[in-house]
Amino acid sequence: MKFQYQARDKVGNAKKGFIEARSAEAAIRTLQSYGLIVVDVKPVKRPSWLDNIFGQKLRVSKKDLAIFLRQFATLLESQVPLGEALKTLVLQAPSPAVKDLVFELITDLDAGLPLSKAVENKTEVFGDFYTQMIRSGEISGRLEETLSYLADYAEHENDLNSKIKAAATYPIFLIITFIIIGAVITISLAPQMVAIFDEFGATPPLASRILIGLGSFLRQYGYVIIIFIIGMTWLVSNYAHSNEGSRLIGRLILGIPVLGDIFKKTYIARFCETVGTLISGGIPSVVALEVGGGATGNYVYLSLSKDIVQGVKTGESLSSLVAKYPMYFPPLVSQMISVGEKTGRLDESLKKVSEYYRKDVESSFQTLIDLLQPILIVIIGLLVALLVSAVLLPIYQLAQSV
Repeated sequence: MKFQYQARDKVGNAKKGFIEARSAEAAIRTLQSYGLIVVDVKPVKRPSWLDNIFGQKLRVSKKDLAIFLRQFATLLESQVPLGEALKTLVLQAPSPAVKDLVFELITDLDAGLPLSKAVENKTEVFGDFYTQMIRSGEISGRLEETLSYLADYAEHENDLNSKIKAAATYPIFLIITFIIIGAVITISLAPQMVAIFDEFGATPPLASRILIGLGSFLRQYGYVIIIFIIGMTWLVSNYAHSNEGSRLIGRLILGIPVLGDIFKKTYIARFCETVGTLISGGIPSVVALEVGGGATGNYVYLSLSKDIVQGVKTGESLSSLVAKYPMYFPPLVSQMISVGEKTGRLDESLKKVSEYYRKDVESSFQTLIDLLQPILIVIIGLLVALLVSAVLLPIYQLAQSV
């Protein structure tokens, strides 16, 4: 059961957040064990259907996850016991979502679960890769090194996601800005244009007639369009989470001109880094390959990884299996894997492939941004010029003829 609490530390600073516990009394005892003076504890109500739609649950960002893992690794390297380290992290969590996460981890550890199992229970934050790596760290006795590596991994993922968002944000901003300006001009000025042309008994040119018709349509059916867009967004979102939808979207993403190739390189980098890292950590190759497919975030590569796993189980080499899918794994990948298999350094070869494609993706994204921005500015400028000319030019010509 989750409780919301308000408390103060020994210095008197206010603290608030959420904690998982069997009862309010158990929550108070847990908070007191962290050196907090409890002011108030109350159960969290069940989320309503509106909360579920708008996503009231706090999410742990990749950036905050990296900070948490880095702090965790540092404390363990300083010989702080596991439980004490987590209790310390409660007081310096980078966000409320991380604080909730740490409380839940502490609750599981207090119940006797190992850290890997506690992490496995938090699938919304940690994927299979994190679980397997932490389990490997527990077995090898190198948990602090594993957490430090995972912090690096989360930082790399956050940097990559930031670059993807940066590449998409500016074009989307320009397009939305043009749509808003166009809609405002069309809806507000179209009736005035009709009145002006009617007053002079003139027939508006084709561009103006299209603008007037579009404005009339938006005024009458604009709300229908908005409802339709919201409904379609909801349907597509639900469909995207189904197996069939994930498969279709995965293929569509890979088929996008230019961007599809960049995404493919991103998936290859994630796959190779995940598999290489897990193998170096002592995880069986079959498990590493399954986790690697899921780490890509694309259903196509997840499906391919399952086929590759079946081939490995029958005794085929990983390089020969990867070579069967040149559309998704270029020859460079299979060749590097083959070298790793022959030298007994498969994990290192996979990491080198990942590093190569990560750098390639970063370079490709930067090139795309540099090309896309001026092209979009010119296109949006031309569209705005056409829109304005459809409004002002006919009126100017009409005034000149009077």
